[in-house]
Amino acid sequence: MAKVNKRTVLICVGVFLLGLIFMFPLQNLKGLIFQKVFEQSGVLIVAEEIYPVFLGWPGVGLKNANVTLPVGEGSDIGLSSKTVTLRLRLMSSLVPGVSLALDELKGGGDLFIRFGQKGPLLNLGLDSKELNLSQIRIPGLGSSIEGVLKSDIDLKYNDQVFSETKGSLRLKGTQIKLPAILVNNPMLGPPFQIPELVAGDLDVKVSIKDGNMAIQSFSLGNKNTDVSGSILGEAKLGTSPSETQINLTLKISFSPKILENQEYKTFLDFLGAYRTGTAGEYAMNWTASINEILNLTKALPSPLRQ
Repeated sequence: MAKVNKRTVLICVGVFLLGLIFMFPLQNLKGLIFQKVFEQSGVLIVAEEIYPVFLGWPGVGLKNANVTLPVGEGSDIGLSSKTVTLRLRLMSSLVPGVSLALDELKGGGDLFIRFGQKGPLLNLGLDSKELNLSQIRIPGLGSSIEGVLKSDIDLKYNDQVFSETKGSLRLKGTQIKLPAILVNNPMLGPPFQIPELVAGDLDVKVSIKDGNMAIQSFSLGNKNTDVSGSILGEAKLGTSPSETQINLTLKISFSPKILENQEYKTFLDFLGAYRTGTAGEYAMNWTASINEILNLTKALPSPLRQ
């Protein structure tokens, strides 16, 4: 009897395992997989088809998928994508995590999300390319900001000691248009309508380290758009988000198209206390804790005189 060749056995075992993977009825386990993802992350997925992915980190691919992302306080963001790739991976500091790559979003653009948690440390990353913002409804507002966004967000969030949170945020937007908003809060006076505003370009760069969040740049619009402005300042992180102390200065200017429209007189009258010596420009400063702002004890900023 001929001796069995070990190499032949290994090849046969490898072929068997590959065949098992390719022939495995993954489609029949689609509901179970989506249930586990929802239980672990709160991300709800519905897809027409599921298949294994072998290149890079192991995972599964989805076709014609709807993904609902939780954003807190009972709100969520729903997205539809032609293809989605769900992978298990190791993130920085060897934190086990999951990534979602949404390619060819039906509303336009690509989105890559990664998240993982080890103890109190939550790693979160978000990158977008040519993302059409109109497909994302702002939680609590019921409408969307229009425009195209490129983003690179990397956060290491500490949910026990918030002041140890680190990270960075980079946003570059074009064709930005802000939706009209009805403000109806008795503490702010009579109801008024913030008009729809064409804002053009957006450029934001934020750094978070050593218990401090610094706005390195924040600019919106230009002299030819309905609105333009900038934000400068920083925030001192507290042990919890609500204890964080902000010190921010906002400068904002409106075009003659907005300033001369009588429909927006109540809105502009509300801003009257913040008018500067430059025509059409308003400036204000917030120095308060997040808790004070949320509880409306310091909801309004102070005028910034120049």
